[in-house]
Amino acid sequence: MIEKFVAKVPARIWEEGRPPRLRVWEGDYNVAAWVRITGATGPIELRITYSDEAGDHHALVDAADITSDGSALLSGMVKLRFTGQVEQVQAVLRLGNAGMHFVVEELYVQRRGSALSRTDKLISNF
Repeated sequence: MIEKFVAKVPARIWEEGRPPRLRVWEGDYNVAAWVRITGATGPIELRITYSDEAGDHHALVDAADITSDGSALLSGMVKLRFTGQVEQVQAVLRLGNAGMHFVVEELYVQRRGSALSRTDKLISNF
């Protein structure tokens, strides 16, 4: 599968609720994306990837099999476990066919239990 960068998740979202002075901590996050696919069919996956002192990690949010041009809603909850300094948190799509073209119309990332505000909504167009 071909991995494509969608958006960097701002620290204000994934750091929310982080306990002070803990080296290892975790959180549950609601993630959703509306993705428009054209050009080819095949499987797609939405993932959250991140790097911290323990290495590179990924969490599968949702997957779908695209059978024609159109849109798909990929959504789910992921548990992210962080160790020490976090370098980056990103949303990525994995495409099963190199001929797939995509546009992420909307992307949401929210820590479970937090109130959703306008600044918590990521919108990415690619």
